[in-house]
Amino acid sequence: SIICILFFLLAISGCQDAILPPYDSQIVVEGWIEQDRAPIVLLTTTVSIDGSIKDNSNLKDHIIRLGKVTVSDGEKEVILKGRKDDRYFPPYIYTTSRLKGEAGKTYYLTVEYKGRRVTAYTTIPDPVPLEYIRCERINNNKTDSTGKYVIIGGLRDNPETKDYYKVFTKVQGRDNTFESSFLGLINDAIITEEIHEIPINKSTNLSGKIGHPFEPNDVVQIKFCSLDQISWEYWSDFEEIQSLSRNPFFPITTDIRSNIKSGL
Repeated sequence: SIICILFFLLAISGCQDAILPPYDSQIVVEGWIEQDRAPIVLLTTTVSIDGSIKDNSNLKDHIIRLGKVTVSDGEKEVILKGRKDDRYFPPYIYTTSRLKGEAGKTYYLTVEYKGRRVTAYTTIPDPVPLEYIRCERINNNKTDSTGKYVIIGGLRDNPETKDYYKVFTKVQGRDNTFESSFLGLINDAIITEEIHEIPINKSTNLSGKIGHPFEPNDVVQIKFCSLDQISWEYWSDFEEIQSLSRNPFFPITTDIRSNIKSGL
């Protein structure tokens, strides 16, 4: 990170102060619904790049606590209730006990806040279970071992359908919720074997440290999900940006693809 800072300072040393256009805050939506699980939605507003945010403590002012959040499956419509939940960041979610996800259904989201209206929809594909999961100890050579482990999952993909998959992990004592597994995104276009083996890694944490491998005493929960195409596109862009953002020589110039309309 020191190299990034120095590079940035050198790049702007001969420039004049930039005049930024008026800042127009937008609604940011993070939400999901899973089979047999209630919907969860987090709402915030975008942050200006003018330097007003100094640390995470200032971000609480950008949490939307008074939004109206509605989810429908085409037959039943439910207004979600907001509440504090320290397992998530930001620590405020909208959810309900009156609606749970079902495979094969499409769900419609509407967010209303201060005269603005944001919409989205998503579909829950049929789940595909892993054939097996195994742990392997890492050996640097025949006589030396790091004492750490990798986890491998076996996937039997249907060659007659177009499928996308995502792996999440939760390490007891490290993660409050399931987090995106590093390199845990699969497009079945790359699958040629009858059983495709998937590396299952820890998440990449907020400091940018890549979460791999596992420690000998880690207790790991694994969530293997089927995705629709737009969800795969979102995660593909997100992981690419997450990777490139650590490299000052590869600037980020594109937006993440999303199913959110009139928001982010």
